[in-house]
Amino acid sequence: MNGRRRVLVIGLDGATFRLLGPFAASGEMPELARLMAEGCHGELRSTYPPLTPPAWSSFMTGKNPGKHGVVSFRRPPAGYRTGDFISAKTLKAKTLWELVGEAGLTVGSLHVVPSYPVRPVNGFMVSCMLSPPGAKDIIYPPEFCSLLGEDYVISLEPPTQLVASHADYRAQALDYLARLRRLGQRRLEATLRLMKERPCDLLSVIFYEPDRVQHFFWQHLSGTGPPEVAPAVIEEIASHARAIYRDLDVAVGELRQASGPDTVTFIISDHGFGPAPGRFVHVNRWLADNGWLHVHRSWRLRRRVAKRLPANLRKRWDTVENVFVNWSRSFAWCDAMETRSAALWLNVEGRQPQGRIRPGAEYERLREEIRQGLAELRDDGRPVFEQVARREDVYHGPMTELAPDLLLYANPTHGLRFNGLRPELRARATFVDFIDYGFTGAHEPAGIYIVAGPDIAPLGRQDTKPIESLAPTILSLLGLPIPDGMDAGPLLDFLTPEARARTDVRYVPDVAPTEGGEDDAYGSEGDRAQVEARLRALGYVE
Repeated sequence: MNGRRRVLVIGLDGATFRLLGPFAASGEMPELARLMAEGCHGELRSTYPPLTPPAWSSFMTGKNPGKHGVVSFRRPPAGYRTGDFISAKTLKAKTLWELVGEAGLTVGSLHVVPSYPVRPVNGFMVSCMLSPPGAKDIIYPPEFCSLLGEDYVISLEPPTQLVASHADYRAQALDYLARLRRLGQRRLEATLRLMKERPCDLLSVIFYEPDRVQHFFWQHLSGTGPPEVAPAVIEEIASHARAIYRDLDVAVGELRQASGPDTVTFIISDHGFGPAPGRFVHVNRWLADNGWLHVHRSWRLRRRVAKRLPANLRKRWDTVENVFVNWSRSFAWCDAMETRSAALWLNVEGRQPQGRIRPGAEYERLREEIRQGLAELRDDGRPVFEQVARREDVYHGPMTELAPDLLLYANPTHGLRFNGLRPELRARATFVDFIDYGFTGAHEPAGIYIVAGPDIAPLGRQDTKPIESLAPTILSLLGLPIPDGMDAGPLLDFLTPEARARTDVRYVPDVAPTEGGEDDAYGSEGDRAQVEARLRALGYVE
């Protein structure tokens, strides 16, 4: 190979070999099949939880959430209220774009979460799905805005309640898929224009479309339903969904060609996917039944009074703490982070306004009692949780103390509801049948990686690799040193023996992140509300 390597990273949000493997083998994704044959591929182990913000944050920092500080779409709760949304300012570690740019190389980044608000880089950056709809400050440098095209859209909201039982389900599904397809096509067009304007040593672009398709149409693509939809309609919807994957395959080929022959290409995903669970577990109901969470005895009266208040007072007083949960008697509560992942928080003195648990021995004793109880929880003889772990058993680093006290990850049979404390505590049962609200697929930890290009050996299928290993690998391929605070080493076994021998791996002391200022990226409550509505429609927040 002549000259310096360049690196192209194409992110397919939520992509899984459960679907892409058969698509590649059948000829529907020939570019992907070619890359898999020319280089190596395998499963990419996501973060805990397997969720977009922590996973892409670990990709671009090489660090676990205990170091970069992003655990979910939200920051830690303020008291008992759900925390505000994360942003690029939440990241407490330097990113690839900073490290590579500061070394004098050019970078381009499109839609890597979190990247709102955008920061100056030595190249260009386009914001992510956390940008408020209609925001103008979504690209750096701002004079590149025209290259995105008129009315450029970063993320699409699905129709409200895209549920198979609705009379207009077919029309809504096909319209949504058509809009998703156009979104991906416009993303490719904009990326090619930006690449031509500012060629990059490192370019990364994320396509959100696989995640959106799989959330709503997993059953269609896997041939399992939904049972209430006619088979001909299922196949019609699946056909339109597969067209999006074919477009993504074309995008891979065009981006590779535009990047040039000296470019190593990575195809990666932040997490995988699988079928939605069959049962819900109401963790807050379980906590209440075991004496860990208490409601006000007079909650019905409190609710009636709150409903009669004028609108301005009702918003202030009709809250979980004023009406429903008696925090002065409660020890713990649970917040869902995605369908199978949840955060369990303890009500700790000095941390929560009405903290009940003393730090130290009492905290450790009660946390272990709850952890053990949930780990042993069964539904019709089946274990509910695959993992119930203390935060320090999952994360390490200075931000670990801000993470949930316990982290829950359910088995594929069970899921968690994104509807807050009140409905769970009103429920009489710990377990109920899953209500899909249109979501037929759910996140799983096994994402994908495919690597091909100059100096990459044709090794075929390889072992599972951690998502934190990508940043140090990319730095090594670009000839740059690796900060010693990264949590994995570079994947140099992918290289040919000759290339491995001439690739010098150097480590340097870790560096502090660029100070991002106050961690509040939204200029108005309206912006915040629009982002919340988007994430709620996708099933990511309550």
